[in-house]
Amino acid sequence: MAYLTFKEYQQNGFTMITDETIFDQHEVAAETQIDITTQFFYNADYAAHSLVDDLVGNQWQVFRAKQFKRAVALQCDYFDEVGADTPIGIANQDLSSIEIGRTHVQANSNVNATNFGKTGLANGVVAILAQIGLMSRAVSYR
Repeated sequence: MAYLTFKEYQQNGFTMITDETIFDQHEVAAETQIDITTQFFYNADYAAHSLVDDLVGNQWQVFRAKQFKRAVALQCDYFDEVGADTPIGIANQDLSSIEIGRTHVQANSNVNATNFGKTGLANGVVAILAQIGLMSRAVSYR
């Protein structure tokens, strides 16, 4: 099950992606990158937490689930804006200069400035995930 549907994306005020097929492609890629970064917090196969249950849970769970969906939507927009949906694709999009013969063109590209480390996640997405507690790397003492 997808973390975010195209209909939810639109209902939450996101309008950058207008093609559902492109959205679906970006959403799958966003799921992968967010799962890796959040240690599969809402992943259905891992089943540690349920996004569906949290959307009807207590106030904190509802807030966390809605913000999580918002982070997925922002990540989809980020992928669409940079024109790639993998960390390597994003790195390749950050072409800072090209030289053909005696012609040298240098762009002032700042894709890396908007990307959190080498994760492929947008800085805004990481900020949301951190605020809802999904970026901590604690070791269980139990």
